[in-house]
Amino acid sequence: MPLLQPQDPTAIQFRWHKLTTWPLLMLGFRPLFMLAGLSAVLSISVWIFILNGQLEWHHKYPAIYWHAHEMLFGFAGAVVAGFLLTAAQNWTQKATLNGAALLSLCGIWLAARLSFFIPQSSVTLTLLLQATFWLLLLANLSSVIITARSKNNRVFIFSVGVIGCCNIAFLTALNNGDFLQVGLLSQSSLIAYMLLIGVVSGRVIPFFIARGLQKDQKPAIRKVDRAIFYLAILCVCISPLQSSFLHTHYLNGCLLILGCLHLVRAVYWFDIRLVKVPLLWSLYVSYFAIAAGLLLCAYNRIYHLAFWRDHLHLVAISGMSLMILSMMARVTLGHTGRSLTTHLSTTIAFTCIVAAGINRAFLIHFTSPHNAWLISALMWVFGFFLFLITFSPMLLKQRLDGRQG
Repeated sequence: MPLLQPQDPTAIQFRWHKLTTWPLLMLGFRPLFMLAGLSAVLSISVWIFILNGQLEWHHKYPAIYWHAHEMLFGFAGAVVAGFLLTAAQNWTQKATLNGAALLSLCGIWLAARLSFFIPQSSVTLTLLLQATFWLLLLANLSSVIITARSKNNRVFIFSVGVIGCCNIAFLTALNNGDFLQVGLLSQSSLIAYMLLIGVVSGRVIPFFIARGLQKDQKPAIRKVDRAIFYLAILCVCISPLQSSFLHTHYLNGCLLILGCLHLVRAVYWFDIRLVKVPLLWSLYVSYFAIAAGLLLCAYNRIYHLAFWRDHLHLVAISGMSLMILSMMARVTLGHTGRSLTTHLSTTIAFTCIVAAGINRAFLIHFTSPHNAWLISALMWVFGFFLFLITFSPMLLKQRLDGRQG
């Protein structure tokens, strides 16, 4: 069964007093993908002003930790919630959050974003809001998946739980002023997303390639899939402990093997014809960037430690964020009753995010780091701005066939 398959429910009529009939609140992907797009544009725009000294940061902790938190748990957290609420309803044929309940989840997410900008605000407020967001998401996913006895999809409950725990640990360390641990937890959190991406990619990328190119789907390599899953868990556990094992290479070895295994899958799935289909090449390039980025991180942690955080951004931007953008585009098209064909603006958006990651990782070797960061940030903002202007009208309106979804 495909991970995401548009539903075919009966047609409904809009009633202003009934929130479940509002197109934006019918299914999780609609408001949460829009919020994720807005977050991607606005938070990086604010980050540009901070980097240029045009905006003062008034909290006791450095702004870099706000930036890391908002990318990992604001932007990416919204996408994970929107994707899984939509997918879980397809897997189980049971309704996930919609209407007032979905609006409440989005309100909590938005309040957490704004809590950073309340004068004299405590990290504790953000911690409570983020914990509530993850708990509500987990409760709904668990209820739907367990009630439906969808055993194959219980892994997503675990994955979301791991990400939520990383978020709580991150904010707890930030509240305690333990900035070393905050940095380690940000790395651990990114790897936690690799846990989720490893499972989702193994299901959807070969399926989408086969369907898009009208060919037989290649069978999964089960041993590789399981090894990727358990290695990602191991990396998540080891990463926060690095301060206790300064002269060891446990994490380096795990990252190296994990990158190699992702590379094996990428080579196995490759078909030259996918370069002609934006929704396919964007997914494939993002997955390849994750594999290459993990290998570079392992190498730099051993030989060039000063560059390893820059190359980690190849995983975060050209890898995870490009995959997010590609999946948001595909899900939006499919679940609003449209054909899976993209506009030129979408292809340009994909290209911008690829370039943003490459520039952030490698341009530091040819120009000042500050200029490299700014160029990358501007490309990112433009790419997600294109997503917003292209897909927001689809997210705000009913499906083309007038049905729910």
